Amino acid sequence: MTTTEKSENLVRVCAIGELTPGNVTRVNTQPPIAVYNIDGEFYATADWCSHDKSSLADEGFIENGQIECGWHFAKFCIKTGAVTAPPATEPLAKYAVEVRGSDVYVVVSG
Repeated sequence: MTTTEKSENLVRVCAIGELTPGNVTRVNTQPPIAVYNIDGEFYATADWCSHDKSSLADEGFIENGQIECGWHFAKFCIKTGAVTAPPATEPLAKYAVEVRGSDVYVVVSG
C-alpha cells in the first residue's frame, strides 16, 4: 500500500481513500513514520514507540486521538506526539503532512 516518491522532501504515503478514519499506516523511511487519519485529518509521528522501539503502526491501538503501544501500553497524543501515559517518557517526533490532489504526503528532512 505504501510507495515512496521523493520530491521536495515529500514522501507519498497513499491515496486519501486508502487510509480511512481511525487507521494508521507505516511509511518505510529511515526512521519509519506512522501516518494516521483521525476524523478525516492526517497526522504523522515517529513509528517507533519512544520507550522500546515497537512499531505503533503495526502493533498499536488508536483510541480517542491517542496511539497506544502494543508492547508496554505507553500512550501518545497523535496530534502532538506528547506522552499521555507511561512507561514512555519521551515524546514522538512529529512530521508535517500535506494532501496534494488525491494523495497524502509526509514531509521529511534530508
